[in-house]
Amino acid sequence: MKLVVTHYLRSLRERDELDAILPDLLAESGFEVLTRPRRGTRQAGVDVAAVGPNPDRNGARSLFLFTIKSGDLTREHWDTGQQAVRPSLHEVLDDYIPNRIPPHLTDLPIVICVCMGGEMREDVRAQWSGFCRMNEKGNVYFAEWNGDRLADLILSGMLRAELIESENRGVFQKALAMLDQPDVAYQHFRDLIDAIFTEPKNQTERTRQLRKAYLCLWILFVWARDAGNLEAAYLASELVLLRSWPYCDNTRLRKGATQKERLAHFDQIVKTHILIANLLLVEKIGPFADKKYALSMAVNSRNPVDINIALFETLGRLSLHGLWLDAISVSQDESFAQAMRERSDKVLDITIEMLNSNPGLTVPVRDDFAIELALFMRLADVRGRLSSVADYVRCMSDYLCNGLLSRQHYPTPKTDYRDVLVHPRDHSDAYFEENTRAGILYTFVLAWLAMIGDKERTERLRSTLLEQAPHMTHQIWVPDERTDEVFWEGDRDHGLSVPGLPLNDSLEAVLSLINRVMEEHPLEEQVSAVRTRLTPILLTACRHYRMPVPPHVWRGQGRSAPDAE
Repeated sequence: MKLVVTHYLRSLRERDELDAILPDLLAESGFEVLTRPRRGTRQAGVDVAAVGPNPDRNGARSLFLFTIKSGDLTREHWDTGQQAVRPSLHEVLDDYIPNRIPPHLTDLPIVICVCMGGEMREDVRAQWSGFCRMNEKGNVYFAEWNGDRLADLILSGMLRAELIESENRGVFQKALAMLDQPDVAYQHFRDLIDAIFTEPKNQTERTRQLRKAYLCLWILFVWARDAGNLEAAYLASELVLLRSWPYCDNTRLRKGATQKERLAHFDQIVKTHILIANLLLVEKIGPFADKKYALSMAVNSRNPVDINIALFETLGRLSLHGLWLDAISVSQDESFAQAMRERSDKVLDITIEMLNSNPGLTVPVRDDFAIELALFMRLADVRGRLSSVADYVRCMSDYLCNGLLSRQHYPTPKTDYRDVLVHPRDHSDAYFEENTRAGILYTFVLAWLAMIGDKERTERLRSTLLEQAPHMTHQIWVPDERTDEVFWEGDRDHGLSVPGLPLNDSLEAVLSLINRVMEEHPLEEQVSAVRTRLTPILLTACRHYRMPVPPHVWRGQGRSAPDAE
């Protein structure tokens, strides 16, 4: 296990990676973390400051000032470059120590620590030793924390006992070993997360569990990145985010140090999820989105069902990523907010390019792909780009009508891969009725046709449904009082189903009933994530656990007005 952790640490980059996990490592090992890395502010050479026991001096309480470097520390990194170590150490001596140490800590011994994920190379060790001898004086000391020492810190602190010993240790190693089989790796990682989040004795133990899950995610991510396959890392990041949320929800925590610590921790989880999503979706998939059939061919299957499933999966992930970026753009820092909005618009552009280049996305093979479509239309709406995707809704409506008339290429409510693969198995009335007995997709498409003002297609789809599938039960789902308690662990036995939408009467009657349900069951009253303006957490749970997106989200309550044509 030490070899696994050492490899992980060596692979970490400095910015937003090694400096992201170091504060949690220190806190778990009994340190009081004073400052964390910040962007856009001058740090005077100190990435992390903490107070804790100095293992090199009999555990004496000391002030640690960490300068963090990624990988190995070489001669090149010692004295040259923007992130050179020696200039940073001089800043610590000349600026931070004289001017920035809080008065109540000035009497503590000071340890200036160079922290690296790898090791200090021999070609720079002589210079490091000379620098230490020349500048070590009074109560100022120097220390080297390399990857080997950090690995010991991890194994003795965050990964001790129940997580590493016996079967759980093997589960984690299996997850890492099976990264080329993402579904298998995810199953092992989920078992590991279940083993971590047991019922704690107190809040301190719960915080420890959160840190363990976060660190295990980081290890899995770094190994997946090195292997060139981020699929398992993406799924794992969604899982850790969802499982961590109820314990970091500030509406459930008393104000104080624990609440502040949990909020900072969850912020790191969100950043990690967004980082992984950006690498997988924007940097890896994005460049091929506008190439005709490129993503369809990349599925590496001749079966159109495989292509359809993979494309809709990507559509949902891209849309959710754009919604996360839009959500975190609500910030007091206007420059940061603007950057997030631009990134969200870029994700929407990639998504639209993917739709234009892969016509298979106009025909969803499964009814539950309404989840992905709801996320996509929500992103277009909140970014004020509904007119850019109106033709896609029209085209899908035409295909849905034709599919019902011909009894081919119509979505099935079944989700088992083998059932979907052979759909439609035949054109008999019995099979058709079985696979159109209920659905959520058609209601969604009808609502959005009404939003874009296409009355002709709206009426055509409604009349086709009434003529060809009068037996179909159209329904929606809304959260209830249990949702906020059980959803995040994957429980699907919650919420309220509203079946039997009155499509026979008129579309206006359907939309009126939906509006009444939304008024009687406000989303912000049922789900604290929505109340705290973190709606993407709920949407992530809907996509990850395959639950319908509530109508409050897809009924078009974003920031754009629909364009009637």
